[in-house]
Amino acid sequence: MKRWQWLLIMGLWPLMVAAKCPKPPADETVTVRHIVDGDTVILQDGRVIRFIGIDTPEFNKHSKLPVESGAEAARRWLQNKIPSGSRLKLVFGVERRDDYGRWLAHPLTANGDLLVTRMLAQGLGPLLLIPPNDDYWRCWLAAEQGARQRRLGVWQAPLVSFSSGGWQLLQARVVLPYAGSGRLTLELEGQLTVMAGKRLPMAARRSLKRLRRGDRLFIRGRVRASHIGRQILWVNYSWQFYQIEQ
Repeated sequence: MKRWQWLLIMGLWPLMVAAKCPKPPADETVTVRHIVDGDTVILQDGRVIRFIGIDTPEFNKHSKLPVESGAEAARRWLQNKIPSGSRLKLVFGVERRDDYGRWLAHPLTANGDLLVTRMLAQGLGPLLLIPPNDDYWRCWLAAEQGARQRRLGVWQAPLVSFSSGGWQLLQARVVLPYAGSGRLTLELEGQLTVMAGKRLPMAARRSLKRLRRGDRLFIRGRVRASHIGRQILWVNYSWQFYQIEQ
């Protein structure tokens, strides 16, 4: 493939992925007052809107932690798309408010596409879903995978090895695949055990069972220490993992 053809495909990739996502009807058209960061805006009426489906890097204004890499780029991208004073169509989530009182919603582009699809395709942040607000995980996972394969945005930096505790994004090889009976578990390099939860759909279970020693896995979730001293990551949703081609 010639270089110009490759660049053309890469430039059109976000639009191609967006075309595969549904176009839900808007619940409300609002006015944007202020962009807080890459995934949070304040409306003219004072409501704080947290976008569903993406977790952009943090500015950490309320802690002593440094600004995360990519935070300014994500906010600047969003400011260019929906500047202060612009009108924005929103589709509210099944669960409309989070524990912080923010409204949870899907912002739409001018032509009715899910704006978060394009954000994920640009690598502005990783996918983050909290059920029941997880309707569009299939097209969003594809958008994230494309950005990660092309090392865009937050995916330019290599994933670090897992540490004890907390939500983490990991890439690791399988060292001990599913044994074929009993609880569905996998052992990954780094002494990490992956366990399938009861809510994991059957298709996702089959994908885990097919993995063999040496297969590479991208996986995300909360890592916890077990009572026997091992680190465990429970998988309950299909969007938490996928196999990386060798």
